[in-house]
Amino acid sequence: MTTATLTRTSAQRRDLGALTGMLYVLFFVASLVIAGTLGPSGTVTPYSSDAEVQAYRLKDPVTLEHLFRVLGLLQGLSALALLAFVPYLTAFVRKFGGDVRAGVVRALATVAGALLLLSASTNWVLAQIGAKAELSTYRAVADLSFITGAGPAIAALGVAVFLVAAAGRAGHALPAWVAWSGMVSGAAGVLSMSSLVAEGGSVFIPIGRFLGFAWFVALSVVLWGRGGPKNDLSGSSKLRCP
Repeated sequence: MTTATLTRTSAQRRDLGALTGMLYVLFFVASLVIAGTLGPSGTVTPYSSDAEVQAYRLKDPVTLEHLFRVLGLLQGLSALALLAFVPYLTAFVRKFGGDVRAGVVRALATVAGALLLLSASTNWVLAQIGAKAELSTYRAVADLSFITGAGPAIAALGVAVFLVAAAGRAGHALPAWVAWSGMVSGAAGVLSMSSLVAEGGSVFIPIGRFLGFAWFVALSVVLWGRGGPKNDLSGSSKLRCP
């Protein structure tokens, strides 16, 4: 093995960009922790009554205003990290699943990141209007924030995750548990889309989201540890001495 080979391999293993998948998770989880710690008690969803939404937003308007700003920042950073990770997902699927599937993964993961960024932006709008806006206006913005950051975003990302995991399984490029868990979390993510038509479908939102979080951390570590998306992640290739 030559010195050049060793240097090239070490540089590939130091590709920190592969860890953006982990940053996507860390920023979003941080926003959830802060929301649970600093936010007013209780939660509201598009299925909550007007009375519940009104009581929630008037309980502590100043705290809620600050909270929405922090959520907008952290979830916006999470969305940007996800978008930065899209090329790694795309390159992986292109290598082990073909150009067509890679294009689908790139499109869906980009859409998911854009929806999450839109959701984060509407949090900032909620901080601006706060208790001053009409309830109907507040609900419209709050519902937009919830919907864009939940069902459609999780479902789009779920399909992308399923395709990445399936490509990794077919190409023996991922540990079996990473491949299978990705396919399961992807299916749960797709089912979260049912929350748009039935309140009961909302149960798939946390399932798809948190299973997906665990999978993104695992995949991010695998890609980083094995040198990024441009290398043979199956571990089957061997370096040969000249």
